Amino acid sequence: MMKSISALSNCIKKKIKQQPKFWVILAALVLFLLLIIIISVSSQKPSTSTYRAEKVIINLPEVNIKTSQGNLDFWRDEVVQAGDTIEMVLGRFGISETEINRITSIETIKKQVQHLQVNQVFSIRTDNNGKLTDIQFFNDDGNGEKNLVVLKKIDDHWQAGINSVDTETLPTLKAVVVKTSARGALAQAGIPVEIRESLREIFRDKIDINTLESGDKIRLIYDILYYRGQQLGTGDIRAAEISRHGQLYRAYYYETGDDNNGQYYDENGKPSRKGFTSAPVEGARISSPFGIRFHPIRQTLRMHSGIDYAVASGTPIRAPSDGVVTSIGVKGGYGNAIMLRHSDSMQTLYGHMSAFANIRAGQHIRAGEIIGYVGSTGVSTGPHLHYEVLINGQPVNPTSVALPTKKLNTQELADFKKKLQHWKQQLNSVPNMSVTVAQLD
Repeated sequence: MMKSISALSNCIKKKIKQQPKFWVILAALVLFLLLIIIISVSSQKPSTSTYRAEKVIINLPEVNIKTSQGNLDFWRDEVVQAGDTIEMVLGRFGISETEINRITSIETIKKQVQHLQVNQVFSIRTDNNGKLTDIQFFNDDGNGEKNLVVLKKIDDHWQAGINSVDTETLPTLKAVVVKTSARGALAQAGIPVEIRESLREIFRDKIDINTLESGDKIRLIYDILYYRGQQLGTGDIRAAEISRHGQLYRAYYYETGDDNNGQYYDENGKPSRKGFTSAPVEGARISSPFGIRFHPIRQTLRMHSGIDYAVASGTPIRAPSDGVVTSIGVKGGYGNAIMLRHSDSMQTLYGHMSAFANIRAGQHIRAGEIIGYVGSTGVSTGPHLHYEVLINGQPVNPTSVALPTKKLNTQELADFKKKLQHWKQQLNSVPNMSVTVAQLD
């Protein structure tokens, strides 16, 4: 069979060589016939009996699209300036004089707003039509406590008061990569100044955050309190990690008592920093913690810039660390108060004292030295010590940076290890994120 096919192929090749003109003419004829067939098929027209154009009109029902106006209300802030009155602040919002008179005649405003503080923030909310619906601000009583004043307009009437249901604390995650400086990177990432100062103090004994260089990283989780959708303030740093030249430094917040105050420990449960050598009063109970708290009975929300020790009048107050007396005397709602400077950035304040020890401004004080005695001077409901810590002028939680750090026992260490895994997972979920992520826990 293969021999036959080969023989036929050889025969065709010989014919082509012998008669090339014949084959060229044959190919041309084939192409010509194909062209005629194509022209014939394309020129055929469809039968009019089979295809007929018709104009069809269909009446469709009307389409009703319902539109709903979204919630376009928003908050606006105005900062109190030197010499401002509440009328001047509200006037800068564009509120009418008639409405301002209605607001300032409210009994709550008359009682709460005696004197405005410079840099105090007033917030208003307007609805979709630009009408004023809410006013809120923190009133500073001058003794380390600020109370939230809330006014809400219902049926054209102003009502005062707050609701705990509207308050919400969310852990906020941040990851920052240093480009030029840590201070600039943290500020650019929108991290509040009080959190930045606390972070620096937490790692003070291990690393100076100002020495971080390009490529170093900071990751942290801290609490933010919201009220009716508006950010009111920050809470404690819950977890923080700093990577410098590839070396990792960690600190995790852990509460060991019933006073809602905690301290910072590394991943092994050891204190992250030394803290002060002692407390200002020994063995006293913390009756009022640091930060923003909602009072369930009084239905008030307050911001406490220090901690209060419930202790008998006349109890000696001792310097918890070496320092210099920067001020001594009456200080507004604090009553008799003393301020000590312990470093270029840290100061401590002691308020409501009944009497001072025999000391003076500018004097160097040793840790453990008596500086005064517990009392109830100033704005105070009873004998106690108000103890406040400021880092570069920003109040921070004294228990986390300026008190002796408690050593964890076996049970506490086991509980700490469990919570540690949760914070590590949260931090690892934002390795290079430079925007805020808030989540419910």
